[in-house]
Amino acid sequence: MYIKQYVMHKITAFSLYFVEYAQSVHASTCGDVYSFGIVLLEMITGKRPTDSKFEGELSIANFVERNFPDQVLRIIDAHLQEECKGSNKAIVATENKAYRCVLSLVQVALACTFRLPRERMSMREVAINLHAIRKSYVTTTK
Repeated sequence: MYIKQYVMHKITAFSLYFVEYAQSVHASTCGDVYSFGIVLLEMITGKRPTDSKFEGELSIANFVERNFPDQVLRIIDAHLQEECKGSNKAIVATENKAYRCVLSLVQVALACTFRLPRERMSMREVAINLHAIRKSYVTTTK
């Protein structure tokens, strides 16, 4: 019985990961945007969408959205947490350049994973936003 539940959980999590493709026979750019947002959330949190934490209605996107922006430091990958705490302990984490960068990245990822495809950013908008985030982060860290 346990194996059956485990397999069903993994199948459910996998199908959530590719929700756009599961609902349509055709691949779409909206599905690509959604998948990109999920991958970005994976990189930021260090968690997979198939993690046992994400059962039932809780997905990686829901989990991050529920914690954004106030609790982001609690849910991001340990390496990013250290970066956000900063080498200068006098700077409050929320004023840290790395923290602001992570918040911006999470915001882009969440905009990619909106439930309705027409509400999501286009990949062009995603690229523009990511470039602006990079430019801002690199400029402020020099």
